[in-house]
Amino acid sequence: MKFIALWSLKEGVDQAKLAQMMGRRAEWKFPGGIKLIAEYWSSKSKPAVVSIFEADAAAALTINSVAWIDAMEADIFPVATWEEGLQALTRYLGGE
Repeated sequence: MKFIALWSLKEGVDQAKLAQMMGRRAEWKFPGGIKLIAEYWSSKSKPAVVSIFEADAAAALTINSVAWIDAMEADIFPVATWEEGLQALTRYLGGE
C-alpha cells in the first residue's frame, strides 16, 4: 500500500537543528517493510518534506516517524494512483 507523509518542522527548529537533521537523513536506513518511492524537500516549514512510501503495514511507518519526533511532525495517510483507484472502483461496482 502507498502512503504520503507530510513532514512539518516543529516550532523552534533552527538552522543548526535543520543541518543536523539533514545529516541524519543522509545516513538514515528505513525500517523493514518500508520502501521510499520519492522524497521532496521544500523551502516551507509546513510541509518541509513530502515523502511517498510503499509499506506492508502502517506500524512500520509509525516506527519511522518516531525517529524524527524531536524535530518534525508527520501527517501520514494512504493514497492510490488514479489507475489503482479506477480499478478498485470498477471492482466495487461489479466490473472486471
